[in-house]
Amino acid sequence: MSVEVLSDAIWALLALVTLATVGVAHLERARLARLSAVVSWLESRRLVYVAVLLAWAWAGWHFFAR
Repeated sequence: MSVEVLSDAIWALLALVTLATVGVAHLERARLARLSAVVSWLESRRLVYVAVLLAWAWAGWHFFAR
């Protein structure tokens, strides 16, 4: 198995886990917060918002700018 195939498999697994989590959060009696609630929480705290922004910038620079 090549590194590219492994990397794609990991990204696909992360996408599936994310979609499953969002789906479960939208169930009627779910104990998980919805994605909109998490984003609202992140946006309400400036330090967390800046940290997420910097993490996205770092990830974009290192993983997607090839």
